[in-house]
Amino acid sequence: MSLILDASVAAKWFNFEELSERAVEFKQAFVEGDVEFAAPTHIIYEVGNSIWKNPQLTDRDASDAIVSLTRLGLDLLQPTIERSARVMEIARTKRTTFYDAAYLQAAEELKRTLLTADQAQVAAAKGIAKIIHLKDAKL
Repeated sequence: MSLILDASVAAKWFNFEELSERAVEFKQAFVEGDVEFAAPTHIIYEVGNSIWKNPQLTDRDASDAIVSLTRLGLDLLQPTIERSARVMEIARTKRTTFYDAAYLQAAEELKRTLLTADQAQVAAAKGIAKIIHLKDAKL
């Protein structure tokens, strides 16, 4: 199974909240080679920001978490002129953030389903890419 990974799912690996257990199941499937994940490079910064804001994590835990994410070996998609232009088009058309539109663009380009925990992202994906909410996703 090859998916585009949204930061809303990856953040749940480190910030324990609703659907965290489900998100961790997908991470484990990735580690075991049963799932492939690709994502725009900024996923590292988005998840890092959520880790930084988490008061339940010590400084050491936060540092370990972001190192763990970086070492995981996600297929990180670099921005290109073509990708960036399409991301902007999606963002403006769908009235969503540029960074959220980057996940939609990646799913569209690679013809993969986007795995998200963000209901607004589900709505924005209509007509752009296949998407599944974490609560409905099956391994």
